[in-house]
Order: sequence, then C-alpha cells, then structure tokens
Amino acid sequence: MARSRQIGSAPHDAPVARSLGQAGTSLSTFTTRGRAWQAVAASLLLAGCGGCGAQEAPRPEPLPTPPGQTGPAAATTTRAPGTGDRPGQGAAQAPGGLPPCKDGDTDPHDLRCTGLYSDPGARTIAAGVREFKPAFELWSDGAEKTRWIYLPPGATIDVSRMNDWIFPVGTKLWKEFRLPVAGASRRIETRFLWKTAEDGWTRATYVWSEDGASATQVKAGVPHVPGAPDYAIPAQVDCIRCHAGKTDNPLGFEAIQLAARGAGGLTYAELVERGLLSTTSGGPLPDAAALEVPGTATERRALGLLHVNCGVSCHHPRGVATHFEMRLDIDAAGRVGDVPGTRVYQTAINQPAKVRPPGAPPGARYDRLRPLDPDRSAVLRSMSRRDAPGAPPEQMPPLATRRIDEEAVAAIRAWIEAMTPAAGYPRPSP
Repeated sequence: MARSRQIGSAPHDAPVARSLGQAGTSLSTFTTRGRAWQAVAASLLLAGCGGCGAQEAPRPEPLPTPPGQTGPAAATTTRAPGTGDRPGQGAAQAPGGLPPCKDGDTDPHDLRCTGLYSDPGARTIAAGVREFKPAFELWSDGAEKTRWIYLPPGATIDVSRMNDWIFPVGTKLWKEFRLPVAGASRRIETRFLWKTAEDGWTRATYVWSEDGASATQVKAGVPHVPGAPDYAIPAQVDCIRCHAGKTDNPLGFEAIQLAARGAGGLTYAELVERGLLSTTSGGPLPDAAALEVPGTATERRALGLLHVNCGVSCHHPRGVATHFEMRLDIDAAGRVGDVPGTRVYQTAINQPAKVRPPGAPPGARYDRLRPLDPDRSAVLRSMSRRDAPGAPPEQMPPLATRRIDEEAVAAIRAWIEAMTPAAGYPRPSP
C-alpha cells in the first residue's frame, strides 16, 4: 500500500492542528485497511440492497442544549496562558460551564476541540484550514453544505492510484450541514474525519444546539431534527457503509470532483500548483483538463451526479456493488476519456435490470439505463422513490435520505431522453 511522502518545503498555510496520537478504542475510531476491517465492512455493506446496505432509522438522541449561558460566547474556548494554538496543546478553559478540551484527545466531545475554529464564538476558521467545494455533491435531503480540509504542514496526499487517494496522518476534514428552519438558515450538524494513524480514522458527528451556541458529539443519531422533521442525522456507525467504499475514507475530496468545472476553494489545479499531491514514482501528475467529466452539458451533469451519489461509495470495482459501475475512473495515462468509454455507459446502457416495478407488463424489458425510455430505466426508478420503513431497499442512494433529489432525477431523465442514435447511442434493446 503506497503511503504519502513527506516533503520538506511544500507551500502551505500556517499549521494549527497536528496528529495527537494513535487511534483510540471508541466506536468513533476505526481502521481502514487490513483483512479484519474488510470482513467487517463487507458484512455491513452486503446486508441489503444488493450491496450498499439497507436504510436504517437512526436511534433517537436529543439535540444538545447549551450549558450555562446561551449565544455564541458559550462556545468560546480560552487557552491557558503560554499555550499554543494547536488543538490539544495545554489546558483549555471553557466559560459557561462547558468542559475543557482534553489534551491529546482523539475523540473530541465538542466541535470547538477539533481545530476547525481559531475563535469558536465568532466562527473564525483556523489558519491552515481550507474550504473546498466538489463540483458534484452527494444528495443530503436539500441541506446546504460547506466543507473544509486541514493537511499537516510538509505532508502530501499520495495519488499514486488516482482513483483512490491516500491521505497523510493528521489530515482533518469537516462538513457542515445547514437547513432552512423558521425562515432562516440554521446549522444542523458538522461531520468530522481525522486520520490519527496510518490505518485509522476517527469520525464524529457534532449536532448544533437549536440556538446555534454549541455543537457537541452525538453518536446515536437524531431521527427528527426540531424544525426540520423530515431531516435525519444518521448514527455514526451507519457512516461506515458509504465511507468503506474508499480505501482511505474521504469521499468528496478526490480527483474527479475537484478537477471538474464547478469545483471551488481548494481545487485539484491548486493542489498540483502548491505541491500537495505526490506519487511514489515521482512522475508527472495529470492535467486538470484530462480529468474533466466528458460529454455535453447534459451528459456531464448526469455522469457527475451518478459518480458522486452511486459510484464513489458502492458501484465501482473495489466497492460492494460491482455488478455494474457508475464511478468515473481515471486510466493509467491519467485520463477519464470519452462518454462511451465510461463504465456507466458500458455496464448500464441496455443492460437488463434485476428489479422490475410492481405491475410491469409481462415480457416488458427493463434495463439499468434504456435509451429514449426513462420509464423502463431502473436507475431512474430507484432514484425516484424512497422506501417505506422496513420495506426491501430499492431506493438510491440507499442511506441517509428521506427526500427525492428532484433535480438529479430530472438530470438523469434528460440524459436518457438525449440518448439518440444521432448522438452516438445504441437503440433500445429489443
């Protein structure tokens, strides 16, 4: 397994966070490689839906309430005199009854202890933490999201396998979810990934109090968020079912999503320019243009959405749903190629579907993607439904969503309707 190399003087922002030790033994900490982990992951992931796991309702756990005083000041951390700004350095004094951040804690109880903010009360993002926006986003029931990453100074991401990046120890990623509640955008949750060892990641979900004053870790999930009853925060153990689809866990920080048009913040091009990507061979890195999603605007939109919602986690050669693939792969020459060369085209178009809808006419053929026939395209049908509690899982994505992504459904329908022979597509199968 290739590992990230350290380089002595790679340009990077000032450090504010470092690895604070090896992964602990809490349920939030897990290893990412090795036969034992693969066996556990496979058993979880194969539990339903032919590969991606059945949808589970999160176990109830109440939203946190701010202890002591309310308002942003309640989340402010004051470091002891003479300590540094790195998380875990020195004893942090917490006003308003909040417990201090623990020195060396690898499973922080409070979002303010993770290093995301230099001033938690003012929501000031810490130096060295960079925002990024993938070109295509996993559907999260309409939530708006903001993402950040921290890379340790002098470290690089090993991209020897361009489809499966390996991150340096000490890498941290955060994803904040916001929803409209009572006419205003409100922070609901912030998810956290932290690579604490070569084979270990800590994950945590921090749920914001209703007044936005604090965000504390909730392991069991919140099935019904006050003010947003249709939105569920999944249990931390459920996160494995998607993240296990990657060798090194992060899903949205990868070549396709950061190189495609529409990506923002810390993009693939900037990562290359700043010397933050490396390979074990030391060879040249692909140009961002070679990694662009191929095709017309309609094709790019559909392929990108299928890549992020279906392909990255499950439908790829190293995933758990390999009977057909929806990940956009980068070949050994560092190219994505054209539309007919994608695995979506090759393994889904005119390929018979296993599942037929109730009441389907006898003898009618249903394909995964059927040119010019969206009503007999099983992928579109799965995207257009949500399973009732306890029902066999047929919806896609299979986890952590209760609402249909209408825009994605429209995008896939538009692509199917554009699959004409004149555009280079085969005719529908007999």
